[in-house]
Amino acid sequence: MKGVLLLGGALLAGVVLVAGARMVPQAFAASSQVERGRAVYAEACAVCHGEDGRGGAGFGNPIWGEGAQIRKFRHAAGLLEYNLMLMPFDDPTRVSDEDKLAVTAYILARHGAMEEDKALSESEAASIAIR
Repeated sequence: MKGVLLLGGALLAGVVLVAGARMVPQAFAASSQVERGRAVYAEACAVCHGEDGRGGAGFGNPIWGEGAQIRKFRHAAGLLEYNLMLMPFDDPTRVSDEDKLAVTAYILARHGAMEEDKALSESEAASIAIR
């Protein structure tokens, strides 16, 4: 009888562990594009927009999250076009178009408009809403 109780207790503990594991959300690794965007942002964008995107020396308004200025673009295509043409503000040729696409993906991921483990393409940018 004691063996049956021990076995039953072990099975119950295993069920609790498995059920508990399912309740923990899985963390996804950021895509290589979003990681590249994070690095380029830190190097070329953070000086004006702040490391946390909440505003820096050149731009005091947040660019992602609560009160974000990117909402005015409504879709990722508008944000991407703006970044391709005008960012960084001091010299738009200083960052390649590929890196600007990566920074746009990073900003969208930080804002919650795109999952971090995904990549952004120019062709799908119009279908990603910014809210």
